[in-house]
Amino acid sequence: MPEWFEEWFGEDYLQLYPHRDEAEADRLMQTSRLWSKAAASGDMDAVLTYFADDAVMMSEGQPPVRGRQAIRDYLAASSKIPGFRIEWEPQEAKVSGDLGYLIERTRVTMTGPQGTPVTQNLQALTVWRKQADGTWKNVVDMTTSAAPAAR
Repeated sequence: MPEWFEEWFGEDYLQLYPHRDEAEADRLMQTSRLWSKAAASGDMDAVLTYFADDAVMMSEGQPPVRGRQAIRDYLAASSKIPGFRIEWEPQEAKVSGDLGYLIERTRVTMTGPQGTPVTQNLQALTVWRKQADGTWKNVVDMTTSAAPAAR
């Protein structure tokens, strides 16, 4: 953290609001990458270990999916879609104390009506809570259509 930050805000502020923890932000991004690999492999049990018990998934045009069992059911249904594959890459992470968030680019591929793969590019915001053992669990996973690329 830059020295000026402490000068401007003071030590009390930094103790009350520990944030911009770059090491934890890097760790959170690595956690997301490992989660993406688990999802791409199709290992649902491994994927579910990244969700908190009270996690919520929110997808554009769909009602929220609340809790690990409901998320398991949702993921099981998704995995039955022909050609289904999902992968993502975190773009940025911010951490403040035991909460963090990631902005991610997501790609979902499935077999289209003509029998060829169709890929949808999405953007996601995920919120994470640090556990007592130091691991991170996803508490909110919100996905929406990606904006068209700038020309």
